Amino acid sequence: MGIRVSQGRIRVSGTLSWAPRGALITTVSDEVWVVEGDEVSEALIGMKVTVEGVITGLDRLHADWIGADSQIS
Repeated sequence: MGIRVSQGRIRVSGTLSWAPRGALITTVSDEVWVVEGDEVSEALIGMKVTVEGVITGLDRLHADWIGADSQIS
C-alpha cells in the first residue's frame, strides 16, 4: 500500500494509465488504484507519477495532487 500521510490520506507512486473505469495508477508491487478528481492530466498518461489524496473506496483514490516523478541523473 502507499504511504499514509495522515488520517485517511495516502501518497502512491506508480505508472498512470487510462482504463474504462478512468485513470489508474499501478505501483511497482502491482497494486492498482482508480484515480478520481480533476487533477488527472492526459499529458501524464504513461508516465511514472506520485498521487496524493484521500481513499474513497476499496481501490479508489480522490487525488488532490498528481505530479510526474523526476529522476536525478
